[in-house]
Order: sequence, then structure tokens, then C-alpha cells
Amino acid sequence: MNILELVANQTSPDNTTRIQAEVNFKHAVAEDPNGALYSLVESAKNDSIPVDIRQSCLLHIRRIVPMYWSLAFDSFVGPPTDQNLKQAIRNDMLKLATTSTESKLRSGASYVISQIAATDYPDEWPQLLSTLYQQVVEGDNIAIAGSLLVLNDLFDDLITDEQFWEGNVGSQIVSHISTLLTRPDTSLDVKVASLRLYSSIISTLKSPEAFSTPQRKTGVKTLVNEAMTLFTNLLAYPVDLKSTLSSSGYLHTYLYRLTADVISSFLRKIPPQLIRETASSLFRDLETISSTYRSMNSSDIDSDINSLSLEYIRAISAVQAAVPIGDIVGDSFPQMLQNLLSFGILSSQTVENYVGDFNQFVSDVTGFSSTTSTREVLNELLSELNSADAQNAFALVVSSLSSQAAPEFRECQLFAVESLCMNEEAVLLANDASPVSILNSITQHISYGDENSLESAALVTSRCFLLLPKFFEKFQEKLSVSSFATKSFLEMMKFFANCPQKLMEELSFAIVKSASLVALTFYNQLIKFDTLDQEQRLAAHEQTTILIASLVGESEEDTLPSLLEALTVAIKLSKETALSRQIPLDDGAVTVLDLIFKISFKDPANIQLAIDSSDCLETLLADVDLKAFLECCQKSVPFILQFLRQSIAQGGEYSPQLDLALELLSVLIKEAPTDGATGGFPTEVFEYIFPDLYELLLLSVDNQIMQSGGQVLDSLLQRASESFLQYRKPTGESGMDLLMAIVAKFLSPQLSDSAAMNCGTIVLSLIQKFQAFLGNDFLSQILDAVTRRLLVAREVVTIEGLIQVFCHLVLTSPSEMVDYMYNRIKLQDAESKERNGLELVMPMWFSSFEITRGYEKIKQNALALGKIFMLGDSRIENLIVDGDIIPYEGDIIRTRSVTKANPDRYTQISASLKILKLLAGELSFQSQQPNANGYLPDNQDEDNEDGDDWEDMGDIGVPNYAKLKSYVDSDDEDSDHEGQNGDDSLKEMLVYFFRECTTKNLGNFEKYYDQLDEDEKKIITENLVF
Repeated sequence: MNILELVANQTSPDNTTRIQAEVNFKHAVAEDPNGALYSLVESAKNDSIPVDIRQSCLLHIRRIVPMYWSLAFDSFVGPPTDQNLKQAIRNDMLKLATTSTESKLRSGASYVISQIAATDYPDEWPQLLSTLYQQVVEGDNIAIAGSLLVLNDLFDDLITDEQFWEGNVGSQIVSHISTLLTRPDTSLDVKVASLRLYSSIISTLKSPEAFSTPQRKTGVKTLVNEAMTLFTNLLAYPVDLKSTLSSSGYLHTYLYRLTADVISSFLRKIPPQLIRETASSLFRDLETISSTYRSMNSSDIDSDINSLSLEYIRAISAVQAAVPIGDIVGDSFPQMLQNLLSFGILSSQTVENYVGDFNQFVSDVTGFSSTTSTREVLNELLSELNSADAQNAFALVVSSLSSQAAPEFRECQLFAVESLCMNEEAVLLANDASPVSILNSITQHISYGDENSLESAALVTSRCFLLLPKFFEKFQEKLSVSSFATKSFLEMMKFFANCPQKLMEELSFAIVKSASLVALTFYNQLIKFDTLDQEQRLAAHEQTTILIASLVGESEEDTLPSLLEALTVAIKLSKETALSRQIPLDDGAVTVLDLIFKISFKDPANIQLAIDSSDCLETLLADVDLKAFLECCQKSVPFILQFLRQSIAQGGEYSPQLDLALELLSVLIKEAPTDGATGGFPTEVFEYIFPDLYELLLLSVDNQIMQSGGQVLDSLLQRASESFLQYRKPTGESGMDLLMAIVAKFLSPQLSDSAAMNCGTIVLSLIQKFQAFLGNDFLSQILDAVTRRLLVAREVVTIEGLIQVFCHLVLTSPSEMVDYMYNRIKLQDAESKERNGLELVMPMWFSSFEITRGYEKIKQNALALGKIFMLGDSRIENLIVDGDIIPYEGDIIRTRSVTKANPDRYTQISASLKILKLLAGELSFQSQQPNANGYLPDNQDEDNEDGDDWEDMGDIGVPNYAKLKSYVDSDDEDSDHEGQNGDDSLKEMLVYFFRECTTKNLGNFEKYYDQLDEDEKKIITENLVF
């Protein structure tokens, strides 16, 4: 059976035929990759073969090329493709991409070209770009469309910044595109492809490299204005929309998108008059687009019309930042606003979806929806509207609230008010105007409705509840939050307390309940709930928990985190009640703790839900007394441990339920109060938890289980260290024996990096809590194991954690730790050569320092390395490590293949010099961070003197060590710097380190200072002298 038949059979509906074809195809390719590639290319070119089969051939070529083309591909297995065949494939793919009438084939061939070009251009395919440029200029519509498609795929990878700017590639491409877009005979495909390529050009103009030289900055301004002139001219042709999106509509979709992008990114580089012309063209299209959108609103919106509308509103949003809409539309502003609000009216299908499933409503109002709607971008427009337009729009929308309107349009009006209230910059009301009457016009729309208007009342009332906290936040300087907002919140709670039970159970009313819970989280950011009296807080707590409990059963996905967020607020309203109260439900009563677990485990794989679950449980358990904590444990720990035991019974298998259970178990441990009798962690809780945790961690090899379980173990080490010493298993093993067995597993080189992610943290906690108990022999074994684990570690987090162990011990006793690493740790490296601990650990420590995350970790590492340098130990000085990277000096472009054949090389320097370089680099970074004091009025005069400092630096140049020491010594005569030793800022610590090294020549500083480069010396001098 030949290759073509095997390709065809892989799409067979018969399962046996399909599987057998896949197996035989793989075998045929492995047996003769050159022959397989040749057959696939020939088939892809053959017009007599069905398009879908030809497309499959191109797909197979894409899969085979990385395996057999050349060594430059990471997945190369060989043998490499014949050179003559390579040349033929390159030519054939280029021809197919520029001659095929089938867009699918052009697209498939373009992908293969970009894949091959990543390794072959320019060495083996130097004429690629010139061929494509020629086709763009001289080819027919198909050739042009295909060439533009390939250029777009290649743009980011092959066209360098130097080629784009200094080689004039950018201006050439722009010129060709402009010609194509303005030619009347250019096809739709070509125009769309041209605008896609233009999008890549705009991205290049926005890159930092585009502003690296004055010439490039000028080039950016020129190209931006050329683009805006072109787009404005194209927009002068009105959009033409039929029942389905026409050619004009497709083109305008891209035009709106690019117009918004250019104006948003380069507003100050575009003449205002040009933006005005663009805005005039945009608003001329508003009636056509909004009426088309509105005509489809009774059913589901056509996806193409929706895309057009999205890009259109974004373009309007971009221009209004430069030119007020009122200046463009004049007296037509009210009609313009009405047309604009049409994009925010909910379709009948959307309303039906909300009423039928409140989860969709919650996804949309919380912004978690996976799709972007016109309503969402309309919200962005109104919330960013310039002050003049925003004030005008606010007055018009508010006045319309008192007139009759259909429920969907009334909801849209309230949505518009909410969006405008989210506008932080705009002044919506004149200074003497009061928002009280506006507040009344909003609250009058809150109602239960009647039998004939339940759905419409629910829709409008839900929007009122969501709007009100935003309204109070916007007008908090005019309306007292403590009175108006608090009253509104309490009225919302009373609304549900007085609601007929029958209505509370209506399906349509669920959106009102869910809206109130979302609003509750907004009120939480606005109101100080501790100012409410106890009765009010209790009533609000009870009503909120009832609402949450009534929604849990049908809640899914995005609703669940919202419920937990609201439950967290309810706990804060009345912690004591939350710990004890039973919430009545139809199928029995539940507690707040029950709700936390019930909500959390409805979707245990939901990451956001897991985070919110932990936050909610922490809030409930924070500062509780021992009695209340033990009661919570009696209810929750058995539930949690069932998932550990299920996993143990299944051989340590992972499940999302287990992962969440471990996360919540860690919270329980961290929040445990101290046992008044023993002064430590509650013994009964430890003895209940630890045996199952021990079994799980010893049995499982799953990455996620070991990560989450490791966090639980570390929490136990931090909170219950005494319990390990007291615990003894019924079989006789002590808690410390069991703990050491787990630690040994975490440090085992056989455990994956991901699984061992927390091993450094666990070992550090072990040493901090039990160093005296373990003794030197145990400590020696642990450090030996830590070093072995470090040598095989590849994940940044794992390496970082293990380095912290050495960092802690160096800070405790630098000299002893250096002695220990040199004399006691002896291991073989990858080349079976015995090396001491310094040779093994220090290079990895240096590499880790440059990517360490977290201020405290960086500070501890810097302090530890500084202490090692100050020792002046010859063993550190004689240790040779990688220094600065040696720049590549060849003329060849560093493609993947070149980089693989010529890996980066480094200078070889002393470890002492490396420490200075790292700390100087960190000092440079810290010096670039903004100083808050510099923004204070009292410090403005001091800031103005910065220019003198730079002038002084220019006067003295970069000093040698002797000159630097003289400056520092002279400075020391006038001021006492010893106080800096107590300053805990990283920058001050580094300055103190370099000052001490300079004045006392600690660690042979003079010798190594002179070996620093000019920039490193300069940053040290700037911080010590000025």
C-alpha cells in the first residue's frame, strides 16, 4: 500500500482500517523518510487528488519535517533529508502557497514554509524573501494573497529589526500593502491578507527596539501617520452590510481593529485633525452597524456581525480619547448615544439563558465569560469616556430612567449608568448637583414583579443591585457611604427577608439572588461592616448564608468562587454565628463550614475555587479558640482524610478531590490555635492527621500529590514540631523516624523535580526546628542528600528551595559551612570526577541567584554570599566559575542550528569575583527602583540636585580602588555609617557591604574590585560616594 492510500485510510470511518493505516504510515516513514516526504509533496501538488487528502498530506509533512529535516530541530531523529529533495520541497511548497486556488492548501503550504525557514533561512534558502516580495509586486491575486500569507507567518521569526529599519524592509512592505489596498481590482482575500500583514508591522512599531535610535523614532512617526492616512482614506467608503457580512464588512472589521490599535498605541504621534477625520468616518457607520446588530438582537447574533461590532466600538473608544465625541456629532449626540447603547441590549436568547441558568448570568457579570461580548467592550468605552462626553451621556441616560421603556432596554440603561459610574476620571455631575434624586430613580426599579412580569422584574432588579455599590463609590464625596450605602445594603438584605417564599424558589429569581451576592462583595470594599450594630450584622449574615445555601445545589463553574467570596464576607459579618449557626434547608440544616466544603468540592479542579476555598476557611478559623477549632476539626478532618485514604487504597493515585483536600488540610494546620495545656499544637489533631499523610507521601510518586502533600508536611513542621518528638506509631517507630523517611524520599534523586518542588522548604524547616536534636551526623547526611538532589535538579523552584538550605546555614555560621562543604561533601560529578561541596554547590548558587524570586529570599542570598566573600577564604578565591558571557563574534545569523552547534561561552573567573559581580548587579537593579520619598514635596529640592551628582561623577570618572577608598574614608570622617548595619532594606545592606569591604579591604576587595567592569565600578562608586 502506497503513502497516499495510507493517508486516505487514516480518515476512514472504520476504526480498524484507520488504526492500521496510522501504524503502517509511521512504519513507512521510519523505513524511508525521504521517500515518504517525496510522495507526500507530490500528492499535495496533484490537482486531481481531493483537497481534503492534499491538506492531510501537508499536515503530515509538517509532522515529519522536525523529525527528519536536519539536526537543527529539537525533535530530530534522523536520518536527515537529502539536500536535493530539500531544495525541491522548498520550491514546491513556495509554488503551492502562491498558485493554489484553495485557501486551505495555501495556508498549509505556508505553515510548512515557515517551519523549514526557521532552520534554513538564510543559509540554505537565501532567496526566500526576495521571491515573496517579487510575487507581491508582480503576481496575480492568488500569488499576492499566498505571498502575503507566507510573509505574515515569517514576519516575526525571519525579518530582523535591522532589516526592518536600516534595510528599509518595513517601508517597502508598507508601500506594497498601501498599493494593494487602494487598487480597485484587488480581491477581498488580498486586502484581508494585506491588513493581517499590516497588523504585524504595527506590532513591530510598538516594540522597544523601534525606539532604540533617533532615526527609528522618526521612522515610527512616519509609518504611523502613513498608516492612519491610509486607514482614514479606506474608512471614507461607508460600510455596506447585507443579511450576511459582505466584503465591505469583512474589510471594515480589520480596519476598525487596526485603527483602534494604532490610535491607542501612538496617540501623541498622530495629528488631531487626522483623528477627527477618522472619527467622522466612524460615526457615519454607526447607524448602519447598530441597526444591523439590533435587527439580529431578537435571535442569536451572527458571529461575523458581532466581531464587526466589537472592533467598531473599540475604534470609537480609541478616538474619543483624543477628540470628544460631542465635537464630532454635535446636536446628534442623543441619537448617537441611543445607537451606541443598542450594542448593550441583551438579546432575547441571552435573557432566556440567564433565566434558565443563573450560572451564565454570573459568568457574564463577574467578567469570567470565555467570550467577549459587545456589551463588555461597551462597558470599557463608557468607563473610559472623556469627561465632557461622559457627563453628557450620564445626564441623558439618567433622564431616560423616568420614562417608559421595555425591560431589556431599561436594564441596558441601568447597565450604562453602572459603566459610567466605573469611570474614575470623569466628573459626571456638576459640583452643586446632588445625586439623591438619581439614586431614587434607580431604586424605584427594584421590585418583585407579578405573575406576568417575574422575568423582566428579575432582570432589572438584578442590574439595580449590581449598579448601586458602584454608584455609591462614584459619588461617595456627595453621598455619605456610612449612611446611604449602608442603608442600601441593609435594604437589599430586607428585600430578601420580606420576599415571599414562593418567589424565592422561582427559577427566574435565582439571578436576583446571585446578583445580590456579587453586589455584597462590592459593598464589602465600600462599607465598614464593623460599624453596623450587632443585630444588623447578624441579620445580614443569616440572610446571606440562606441565599448562598439556596444556590449551591445548581451552582457551577464561575458561580462557585462567587459564592465562596460572598460566604467569606458573611463570616466577617458575624464570626461567632458562622462557627455555630445551623442554616435551615429543605433537606436538612448545614453549617458555614459545611457550605465551604460543599461548594469547594463541587468543582475541585477549579484553581480559582481552590484559592477562594482556602481564603474562606482561613477567615473562618482565624483567631478561633481551641474549643471552636477542635469542633471544626471534628466536622472537617474526617471528610478531608477520606480522600487521602481513598488514594492510599488506590496506590497513591492523584485526584482533584485529593489535591483540594490537602490544600484545605494545610490551612487547618496553619490556623490551629495553641493548646493551652501543652503550649503546642493540639495533640489529638496531629495524631489523627499524620499517619495518613505519612502513608500517602511514602506511597505516592505523583507530582501534584507530592507538591501539595509536601506543603502540608511543611505546615506540620512549622506548627507542630514538638508533636513529631512525642508521637510514636503503634508498631514502635517514632515520629522522627517517620519524618526522616519522608524527607529521604523528597531528597531522593529518583523523585522528579516537580514532585520534589518543596524538598528544600521541608529540609529548611527540619533544620530550623530540629538541628540540635539531629546532631552533626544526621545533619551531615541531610546536607549530603541535599547536594545530590541539587545536582539533578532542573526546575527553578526546586533549585531555589535547596539553595535556601545552604543560605540559612551560611548565615548561621559562614566559616563552618564553607569548611563543611569543602571537607565533608565529596561527590562525583557527571564525568565521574570527585568534587567537593564548594565546587558542586557554588556554581549552582550563582546561577540561582540571578533568577531568585521574592524580596526576602534575594536579601538572604545576598547577605549569605556577602558573608562568604568577607571570609577571604582561599578555597573560594581559587574556585573558578563562569563569569560574563562571551559575545558571539561570527557573521552568521544565530539560527537554532547555529546556536545548537555553538553554545554560549563564558569567561572563567574566581568565585570571589563572581560574588562581587552578582552583588553589584543587584545593587544596580535596586538603585533603579523608584524611591517613594522622591515623590514627597519636602524632597523636591533634594531631587533637583541629582544633576550635580551626575556632574560630580563625570568629574571624578570611574575611580580605582585606592581613589574609591580615599573618597569613602573621607566620607566616614564626616558621618557615621554604622547605623546602616541595622537598616533592613536590601539596597542599604548592599551599600553597607561594599563600604565595609572598601574601607577594610575585606575578602581582598582591592584585588577583585579592579577586575570589575566599568559599569560595575560605577554603580558601586555612585552608591558609596554620593
